[in-house]
Amino acid sequence: MPDNKITPYVLAPCVGRACLLAGTILASAMIPMATTNAQSDSPSKKLEESTGEKVELVADQLTYDPDTGDIRAMGNVELAREGYTLKAGEVFYNETSGEARAVGAVELVTPSGDRIIAPQILLQNQLKDAFVENIRLIMADGAQAVAATGERIEDTGRTILKRASYSPCKGCADGSGKKPLWQLKAVRVVHDKGKRRLYYKDAILEVLGVPIFWTPYFSHPDPTVDRASGLLPLDIQTSRNLGFVAGIPYYHVFNDSIDATITPVYTTREGFVLKGQYRQNIGVGQFSFDGSITRADQRDINNLRTGTKETRGHISSQGRFQHGERWRSTYQINYASDDTYLGRYEISDADTLVSEYLLEGFFGASYISSRAIAFQGLRLEDDGGKAAFALPLIDAEYIPNYKPLGGTVSLRGNALALHRTDGLDTQRLSLIANWQRRWITPNGFVLDVDALARSDLYNLDAADQPDDQAFAGSFGGTSGSEWRRLARLTATVSWPLVKYGASGTLTVEPITEISVSPRRGTPDSIVNEDSRAFELSDLNLFSADRTSGFDLWEEGSRATFGVRWRYEGNDLTTDVLVGQSWRISGQQVVLADGIGLEGNSSDIVGRTYLSYKGWIDFEHRYRLDDKSFKMRRNDIDVTFGDGKKSLRAGYTRLNRNLPFINREDREEIRVSGFYKIDKNWKLTGTWTRRLEGAELPSLIEDSGPVQYSVGVEYQNECIELGLRLRETFTRDRDVEPGTSIMFRLKLTNLG
Repeated sequence: MPDNKITPYVLAPCVGRACLLAGTILASAMIPMATTNAQSDSPSKKLEESTGEKVELVADQLTYDPDTGDIRAMGNVELAREGYTLKAGEVFYNETSGEARAVGAVELVTPSGDRIIAPQILLQNQLKDAFVENIRLIMADGAQAVAATGERIEDTGRTILKRASYSPCKGCADGSGKKPLWQLKAVRVVHDKGKRRLYYKDAILEVLGVPIFWTPYFSHPDPTVDRASGLLPLDIQTSRNLGFVAGIPYYHVFNDSIDATITPVYTTREGFVLKGQYRQNIGVGQFSFDGSITRADQRDINNLRTGTKETRGHISSQGRFQHGERWRSTYQINYASDDTYLGRYEISDADTLVSEYLLEGFFGASYISSRAIAFQGLRLEDDGGKAAFALPLIDAEYIPNYKPLGGTVSLRGNALALHRTDGLDTQRLSLIANWQRRWITPNGFVLDVDALARSDLYNLDAADQPDDQAFAGSFGGTSGSEWRRLARLTATVSWPLVKYGASGTLTVEPITEISVSPRRGTPDSIVNEDSRAFELSDLNLFSADRTSGFDLWEEGSRATFGVRWRYEGNDLTTDVLVGQSWRISGQQVVLADGIGLEGNSSDIVGRTYLSYKGWIDFEHRYRLDDKSFKMRRNDIDVTFGDGKKSLRAGYTRLNRNLPFINREDREEIRVSGFYKIDKNWKLTGTWTRRLEGAELPSLIEDSGPVQYSVGVEYQNECIELGLRLRETFTRDRDVEPGTSIMFRLKLTNLG
């Protein structure tokens, strides 16, 4: 940072704390002075009468000359008022002229903690106007500004700085004289308090002492404005699909509740892309819109140009609204012009877009909701005509105060209408009555009973055109109505045995569950629409209803056994669960082999969780074939580290032979982590690779690296730098594998 001998060129566009220089300069002009110490009543009263305000004044000596009207405070002078404190070697004040002068290592401390340092300060017009030479402002966050002169005029509310410079870098404040990493200079800076804005003349941005940007005029809001319109940090990167990419976001504030960001983006391979965001708060809620649009070369499935242009883009929106005390609603809208636009332009990796509106009502313990849901599939195999949309999906639950046999009763209704433009339509109405109660015996046994009765009414249209025959069972293609009546009684008994020790608590908990349901069978005409992702796991092993929706139903009777082992100590925490189900009667779940419920005995499922001293976390979830004990699902995640360093490694192996699209067998390993070299430097990285497996021949074709990324970040009090390299190895039509490099630069308090 230059010293007080500043050359006549100075400063460049600043926002944020940089603007604080003009906003707080000479707060001494706003220090109407107050009571003196007891030894000098007369000078104190004269100050009060002259300024019309009270000032706390402390000094080693105070003198007053009634003939000339001069008041003089000498030695460790300190004046304070409303959080402002002025310190000086001497302060001179004349009650006739209303002029005051503070000299000798003058320091002004503002309520925010900022410090203004100058050899002297001249106050005029009853302490309302001020003039300072060789001013230095040290802000509470360490930033510093200097100016050759500073002048404040109370009547106009303007502060004028000449030959000023600003930098948040510590090199300015440590007294070493070292050039700051960057600084702003300006020949003239004017702060208009009424307009809450700063204006710059001949502004320059210097980096390492080298001027890199100049503008003859610049203005922006002052620090009292919470949000300010202006340019945001530049976004620069390179990618295999787009080439060199540069975006300049412009943020605009319309008022306290509305703002928007417009980002023109230039790409060397696809031309210009326009991105935008709009946000608004309407008091009872808020909503936002995001979108982008471009006119680019049309490409075929092999990423070859067809010779024509096409318009591509996307739009998304989210919102939440409160409709009184009981009702609220949320929505999300997501749409892309084509399957690969989001991936090619690196906006999102999603393979399915969901749009939804949800209205909810809360009535004590009771609840009702209605929603509409639409899907847009972005995978190559997705057929838009067979993508379902729900209109409506209604869910209601009523919990009366009546407690029969000491249990809780709930009455629930669910209505669903699924529509397709080219395929099966399904309508379903379900009514459910449920009773639950828990008993705890004197011996410590815990008994949970769950009784349920349900009735489902289905109606199917165009039943010969299911979107996926794998979920239609042995359905013969007959449209029409179907009525299904279901009932189930489930009892779960657990016996937690606890042992307290000096270093921790050990709990062993055997668990047994019996579930009984009539063997009525599920009609073949009912298509599984909402339980397609069902799979036996440790999460649903002891659930009364293990499926995730209404269409799939476990009929007959079953018994489930398991044991849970927990230890909670000072340094070590563990939680282990293992269990299995046996079918007593009824048929297996009508879905497919590979979900863990084939035959009369299920696969063995379990989980192991371990945490040691807060620096290692280990979690293992698995499913073993009940006959061969081969791993059908194996998920391992382990995390090492603390706030300075962290390494997370994961392994997944799926060997289920499920015939469903996107649920294929796979095996992969993944690693991610970061390391803070010091308080400024940080390294980050991720790596994912598919593995080959002798028992998983389908994986051999897809084996190999999936993606990796490495990055370095630097951050200090005045700058943020980031550089990341990312390599992808997967292809999806015009989204090619390749290398992307992203660079980010942010100057503190700018943008």
